[in-house]
Amino acid sequence: MVLAAGLGTRLRPLTEEIPKPVVPVLGRPLCGWAMEFLRGHGATRFLLNLHHGPEAVRERVLSWSAERFPVEFATEPQILGTGGGIGNAREFLRGGTFLVANSDVVARFPLGEAVARHRASGALATLVLFPDPARRYTPVRVREDGRISGFGGAAPAGAFEGFFTGYQIVEPELLDLIPRGRPSCIIRETYEPLIARGGPVFAYATSGLFLDFGTPADYLRGTLALLAEDSPGASVFVHPRASVGEGAAVGPDAVIEEGAVVGNGATVRRAIVWPGVSVPPGDRVEGGVLTPTRFVPA
Repeated sequence: MVLAAGLGTRLRPLTEEIPKPVVPVLGRPLCGWAMEFLRGHGATRFLLNLHHGPEAVRERVLSWSAERFPVEFATEPQILGTGGGIGNAREFLRGGTFLVANSDVVARFPLGEAVARHRASGALATLVLFPDPARRYTPVRVREDGRISGFGGAAPAGAFEGFFTGYQIVEPELLDLIPRGRPSCIIRETYEPLIARGGPVFAYATSGLFLDFGTPADYLRGTLALLAEDSPGASVFVHPRASVGEGAAVGPDAVIEEGAVVGNGATVRRAIVWPGVSVPPGDRVEGGVLTPTRFVPA
């Protein structure tokens, strides 16, 4: 399950035009990066929960996935939160061990090892943690035996701590512990009470790539990081169905998405040009995201 029902408030004003789960990232929707990562580790079916811009998300995901694998959707007229959204997908998730990821994060880590550790531990849920030396995120404290002792600065001290990446490996029995028929937070209203009762909620502490596409600056930074990783030394992505005019200077650190047109003699540098945008001849786009209606500094 890929959690995709958020409002994308931190990414505004970009999300006023395209919902956050499907903002373009190097020719694919943002949520597609999580889906491809999960597919690479054995996931065969997907469900996305939707709230903001549900039809736009559905259309862009199905266009990208192109029937290569099954994708289902659960629309939430009232946003149900991280717990309620998972609980609302009970019937889809009941078949066995399932994975949950956030649609606005690109991460890479040894997921196969995480699943193996989860199964060996007998956990109801295993949360994937990364180190957080900058202390940007809420700490998750973990005991010596790998069980989570609590969340946040007031949690009991643990042997180590990290931040929760949003990746969860979950047994279907946990679904019965999520409050029914209302919004809820999976941490506060399911995991914390379960931990207080001594329930088996474990951590898998690892490290790897973690890119949070929360704000416009994060979006530009994350996209360029993926570009550098996928095309070392190139620092330019031009979609096959984009057009770059004669004498245009594209790059370094430039992304021209599908259907965009860069006019003759224009300059694009450290910027993303969205689908459907025409950069006039001789214009300069730098340090942000150009959409069909505005330039958003980043």
